[in-house]
Amino acid sequence: MAYVHCHSCDWSQDDFYSPDGYIPAKSLADWNDSLCGDKLDEQFTDDALFVKENGPITTREVIARDYEKFAQRIRDMKWVTEEQYRNDPYKVCPKCGEESLDVD
Repeated sequence: MAYVHCHSCDWSQDDFYSPDGYIPAKSLADWNDSLCGDKLDEQFTDDALFVKENGPITTREVIARDYEKFAQRIRDMKWVTEEQYRNDPYKVCPKCGEESLDVD
């Protein structure tokens, strides 16, 4: 697991996808029990800080937002795999244009 980020601004992208099977969005599968359960429309209470910041919200809405977040992360990726990043001769930040990128 590795991701690219810029040292000149706040840009970063999600972990690289990998030909050997690593897919960052696999964590969405953790919601499977909730999606199939009978508590989907109950108030979400698993994370007190999240509830404090977002107000009353159902588990259904939390799951939907999680899927939307991953969809946006995929859209925002400049390099999907680490190989694409390493083979790009012109590695610049898509936000600020600087060449101060790093892989963590």
